[in-house]
Amino acid sequence: MTGRAGRATGTAVTGTAGTGTPGTASAVSRGESVLVYAGMLYRGYGMTQMLIVVLLSGNRYGAWPPMLWFTLGVSAETVAVIVVCVRRRSIPVPLVSFDVVFMVGALFLGAALAQSAASRGWTDYMYSYSLITSVAIGFAYRRYLLVFAATTAIALAYVLSDWLIQHLAVATVAPNALSYFTNTAVTWAVARYLRRLARQIDASREEALARAEALARERERARHARILHDRVLQTLETLGRGDWVSDPEFRAHIAGEAAWLRGLVEGVHAEDPGDLLAGLQRLVSHKARTGLLVDFNSSQLRESDEWRAALPAPRAAALVDAAQEALTNVAKHSGVSSATMRVSVAGGTLTVSVLDRGCGFDPAAVHRGMGLAGSMRRRMVEAGGAAAIDSSPGAGTYVELTVPLEPGRVDDRPPDPARTPAAD
Repeated sequence: MTGRAGRATGTAVTGTAGTGTPGTASAVSRGESVLVYAGMLYRGYGMTQMLIVVLLSGNRYGAWPPMLWFTLGVSAETVAVIVVCVRRRSIPVPLVSFDVVFMVGALFLGAALAQSAASRGWTDYMYSYSLITSVAIGFAYRRYLLVFAATTAIALAYVLSDWLIQHLAVATVAPNALSYFTNTAVTWAVARYLRRLARQIDASREEALARAEALARERERARHARILHDRVLQTLETLGRGDWVSDPEFRAHIAGEAAWLRGLVEGVHAEDPGDLLAGLQRLVSHKARTGLLVDFNSSQLRESDEWRAALPAPRAAALVDAAQEALTNVAKHSGVSSATMRVSVAGGTLTVSVLDRGCGFDPAAVHRGMGLAGSMRRRMVEAGGAAAIDSSPGAGTYVELTVPLEPGRVDDRPPDPARTPAAD
């Protein structure tokens, strides 16, 4: 019999099952041991009571020698059951099934010997013994239907043996038979609760261990990230932005590598093609290699992963494409070599903004539906979002791309007052 739910076998649960920690016994294993020791203590008590009755009072009746041998045989079977269960640290179902058959036979044989002894006391002591030892039925079987069937077999054996052999009225012995059902039902309910509680404890322990391992990995990643940030990343970004490297192509390559390393340090998995942050980080790296340095702020989204489930892949792709178009426009027309891109969540809406301090333009002079504004707006509208562009000559350009998150799948946050408009 194992500690796994819904299974009743003859295999003991020992060692480290369900814990994930070597040398630590699981709660299921310990709970099963408690049931074994409780059941075997009941059997030992029943056997002791039976032996005391026979040894102290048996010689008052006839047929005492056969009754003594019969009692020793029942005791030997009890000892064998106790030894097997304790050694296996389980109550094997086949053994209990055999024990039920043995008990049925013992009740009939005990009644027959009691008849020859002309004493009702013999059947009384067999009744007490069988009632005490029946608790193992409730501990062993996982399904109550099996518990009920085994209990019915012993109760019927008790009633029929007294009725057919001792010639007692059924109405006299039937009330005693109900005690069997009470015993096994209570022990089955206790065992079922204990096993369920043990499984919950093991599940909680495994979850705690998994969280501890994840936390340890995150701390190690953060330590490595700090080392990279404080030494390698800052050096690369300085080389990519300053005049330390005279070759502009090589300087742009360094800036691209620095942008890639920053994404790695900040926990953006650039190898995931379907991830919004990864896609935006790839844009930053690519633009850095072409000479446009982008200050990418994604800290709010990196603090939680709840938004991922609420952002369908087509909307994420639309945001990346529109952001790429905005950054391309900065590189071509703004006259500056740097821009700021920010991604945030507020009020159930995800926003990607691009800001540059370049020459800007007059939106009124641009034909509606043409150029940057027209293509970006169409792309965002097709994805269920929107695009807004705010610009004026000499004041730079601010592009805001928004898409709604699927309702009920992410916690709404209040609007962020720190979001900076283009006019600033």
